[in-house]
Amino acid sequence: MSKRLGRNFYHLLIAVSFSTFGDGLTLLAMPWLASTITSNTFSVSLVSASMTLPWLLFSLYIGALIDYYPKKKLMIVAAIIRIIVLIVLSVSILFKIISIPLLILAAFLIGITKVVFDSTAQTLVPSIVSKDILEKANGYIMTSRLTMSDVVGRSIGGILISFGIFIPFALDIISLLATIPFLFLLKTTASLKNHALNKKNKLDILEGVKFVWRNQLLLTLALMGIGITLMFTSTLAIQVFYVKEILKLDSSGFGLLIAVGTIGSIIGSQSISLLKNKFGFNATILTSLLMMGFTLGSVGLTSNPFIVGILYFIASIFIATFNICNLSLRQRIIPDNKLGRVGGVFQLLSLGMSPLGMLLGGGIVNLAEKYVSRDIALRIPNISLGIVYSVLFVVLFIALKKFNKELSMNNLRNKQAEPN
Repeated sequence: MSKRLGRNFYHLLIAVSFSTFGDGLTLLAMPWLASTITSNTFSVSLVSASMTLPWLLFSLYIGALIDYYPKKKLMIVAAIIRIIVLIVLSVSILFKIISIPLLILAAFLIGITKVVFDSTAQTLVPSIVSKDILEKANGYIMTSRLTMSDVVGRSIGGILISFGIFIPFALDIISLLATIPFLFLLKTTASLKNHALNKKNKLDILEGVKFVWRNQLLLTLALMGIGITLMFTSTLAIQVFYVKEILKLDSSGFGLLIAVGTIGSIIGSQSISLLKNKFGFNATILTSLLMMGFTLGSVGLTSNPFIVGILYFIASIFIATFNICNLSLRQRIIPDNKLGRVGGVFQLLSLGMSPLGMLLGGGIVNLAEKYVSRDIALRIPNISLGIVYSVLFVVLFIALKKFNKELSMNNLRNKQAEPN
């Protein structure tokens, strides 16, 4: 494995690992901190939405920057800015001047740095490993993200919160400081241009949109990302209240529940190559989407934390396989000099929908509470997710069937056009 992936890949993998460990700490601590300031679900969802809003606002532009500027420098600058924001946030907590508006601002700035760091790391993979092992490389990256963020970061964060809410943020700073040396060790290919984008180059931002528009399968996957992310993040927005009020868990239990579920994602990430080779791309991605809807939708039907843990475990396996199939397909189809811009389109239509999904989740619960009990209201986002994902399964099934038919016809024409 080390011979095929190479030393350069491991520098990226380690940098991503340290960074995502800090992500897990902060992503758990942010909503928990907000819930200690206010019990209003919409206000807490605003904090979570602020961290994901940059995906909606800046994905296309940052995608263009990735294609035009040195990738290593972009990641280093993003890490440094995030460290500064976390220092200010930690000091505000220690001096007890933290508030929801300040928390929203900090979450927004951290979100911007995540867009730059994560998007750039994603576009680096095809340039440092061969195309035939993209699933394996992406699987290791995803395994690292999930392990360090959800298993290690969140579980440790849940424990540390009981000693002091500022501690997870302080540890995030340390993890980012450990990230920077490995970023300096990265050897990256030259960017398209090493100067600021001028008016003419800004038009190239739309090149990613045009590329997706011309490819029917990519367009379907991109548009599906809207529904998938909206519904998934609507459940995340109210998850802290679901865990506290329905499952009756404390912060440690919350972190442990996420960690147990994420073990499934690690298994999915490591088995993707085997599943794809054995069952094919179509069967793998379709089954993944269907099982995501069934398991996450079923979460809204139970109050048992052990059953929820099992459902999270199964769902996480298929979340990982779906995402890796989706990403590896794009990396094979998209030219290297357009990865940032086309990736920006997918980030916009998937992760960019996260803040809207967060607001949707908080809004649904607030509205539903006027007509039903809070217990039922907190279950509605998960149940709705199950219904929407089932519909998207049918959409993807039809799209893949059409794509395969067109591909077969094109292959037949090419074969007939070949000289005898």
